[in-house]
Amino acid sequence: MQTIDELLELAAEQDPVEGAIPFLEQAVRLADSQQDREAAFNARTELVQAAAFSGFPDKALIHFAWLLGTYDRHRQQFESSTYQIMWMYKWILSGALDNPAFPLERLRKLEADFERRTREHGYGSHYRAYHALMLAKQLGDPGAAQAAFLAWRDLPRDQLSDCKACEQNKVMHFYIWRGNPEAAVQLGREIIDKDMSCHNVPTVTYANLMVPLVALGQAEEARHAHTEGLRLARLDRNFIDTIAEHLRYLLLTGQTETALPLWAEHLDLALGIHNSNDLFEFLGVSAALWHTLEAGGGTVSISLPRSFALYEPAQVYRPEVLATHFATEAAALAQRFDRRNGTFRFAEHLQETLELGTST
Repeated sequence: MQTIDELLELAAEQDPVEGAIPFLEQAVRLADSQQDREAAFNARTELVQAAAFSGFPDKALIHFAWLLGTYDRHRQQFESSTYQIMWMYKWILSGALDNPAFPLERLRKLEADFERRTREHGYGSHYRAYHALMLAKQLGDPGAAQAAFLAWRDLPRDQLSDCKACEQNKVMHFYIWRGNPEAAVQLGREIIDKDMSCHNVPTVTYANLMVPLVALGQAEEARHAHTEGLRLARLDRNFIDTIAEHLRYLLLTGQTETALPLWAEHLDLALGIHNSNDLFEFLGVSAALWHTLEAGGGTVSISLPRSFALYEPAQVYRPEVLATHFATEAAALAQRFDRRNGTFRFAEHLQETLELGTST
């Protein structure tokens, strides 16, 4: 039988990080069975990080709740983990926002608890202001988003602020959302030119650049962003929404034949993610892709995973059937988000995505 330390070592050797999750879950169970609070705390800390960065926010939330409760009950023992707890709390807020089963009322309680703890531990409100921006964007409220954006940019950075590369990328994304491709491209180019980087940057930056560059008539630069960004994001479950953006670019520019194998290559990974927002983006572009393929008539031969609900052993598919399937799945998720949020923003966004299938 492996020890907790041996399981943690095996987890640390896994690449990509999602491979660490089974070892970390086993380490958690073993620590719990041995009633080793410190080992259970350490193993769950690693598990929350692995889950948050590999498309399993539901697992992260469950184990973070245990960490937070244990931290509160045994503050003296885990006082040195205060900063780590607060940093992970950011991932939990983001994961809750992207989970339509997580009620807004409960999310606001989480936000209030996070804000209370930031004050208690002497941190600022910088990240809390950014989270308000994310919520306003998801709700499709441009006025609230603009106010939150200005508040976020006006507040001083503190220890809970994201790195400067992440923040510049997020400012870039806000400009895209507000329909200002010129400002977005300027910020994106600066990220690339200055070699700004972190876990997600410049992978997501390249993806963010493509559509604005197309809008500005910079086709060659957009193609370069696609090539470089895809090289970084390919076959990483954490970047399924980024892959969806690459597929969006390919559909927008009429490169359906290139989009199809890229889509098929990532289908199994996408179907296994538990981030509903990322899955929604992938389902939407999937529907648009197969809707585009309908125009060619006939059937399409392509190898798809057995995990796919409409898997055919002969690997021959009718585009109209798959287009309907993915549109239905995406619409169901959009309805869940919109019901939770009290808006129609996800349904509207899905319609915009589906129109990619008729614009080429």
